[in-house]
Amino acid sequence: METFETSIDLIEECITDLFLTPKALIDKWSKITNQTSQVRIAYPGQHIASVITGIKGKGTAARGDDLSDGSEVKTCSRVDQLSECNNCGAKVLIWQKECPICKSKDFNIKTDSHWIFPITTEDELNLLLGKVPRIILLLFDKEKPAINTVRLRAWVIEPKNNYVKQFFSDYFYNNFQKKSMEGKKPAPCNLHPLKYDFYLMEPKLIFHSEIDFDKKYVEVKYWNIQKPVIEKIPTYILKKEEKQLVLREEIAKCGLEEIEEKVPFVPDEKRKRLQMRKKILKTYKEKYKRR
Repeated sequence: METFETSIDLIEECITDLFLTPKALIDKWSKITNQTSQVRIAYPGQHIASVITGIKGKGTAARGDDLSDGSEVKTCSRVDQLSECNNCGAKVLIWQKECPICKSKDFNIKTDSHWIFPITTEDELNLLLGKVPRIILLLFDKEKPAINTVRLRAWVIEPKNNYVKQFFSDYFYNNFQKKSMEGKKPAPCNLHPLKYDFYLMEPKLIFHSEIDFDKKYVEVKYWNIQKPVIEKIPTYILKKEEKQLVLREEIAKCGLEEIEEKVPFVPDEKRKRLQMRKKILKTYKEKYKRR
């Protein structure tokens, strides 16, 4: 493993050079050309992961071993997703204040970008779960769509975690392999940020920064590689039956209707009660089919 000395100043400089400045320029030209301002963020994400962790890469663009300690880095951006007009269905660019077709201001702001894990063989599954020491997940998003400040957060999940193993194994054996044997083309494994599966993987927050495009600065809000904290599971992401299973004692006191307000997060000692949800298999241009 090759390391280097990193710092908050170095991290802020890296994010400015590789994200803030390029995105500001692309936004400028998007308004002139009316083209999307979306860009590929995977490789800049690897640079940022290196300065956050202080671990160098291996100098290749090949899959796997994104850091020299064997860590996998996945990056997702929800900053520049196309929105959709709720009135006419037209696509709306991130900077447009009204629909270019019908002039409506009623948009469906998309926030469904996710981390993608291509797992196409049992060897790739075993490599991810058996030899990768950790997976670093980077997410660019906005706390509120209207503001011009982007959050960048990074979490670590551990492949040895039981839920992580269950999630990726379930995808390979019950989704990819099943569809392949039926002659279908499976989609890659998708992990959605801030959703049920993500929280059950016990992600540990190692970094949080804010990128202000109006003031042109980057500010590190949190950075802790040595003692990161596991993200708590928000009560609002649970289905009714899951709340009843996990929070039955609390619900008996305050009622199901008030549980999200009274108990905003699942108590740490009760998170093990939650189980993997039954997955829905989707094939291109076909209806949903349950296993």
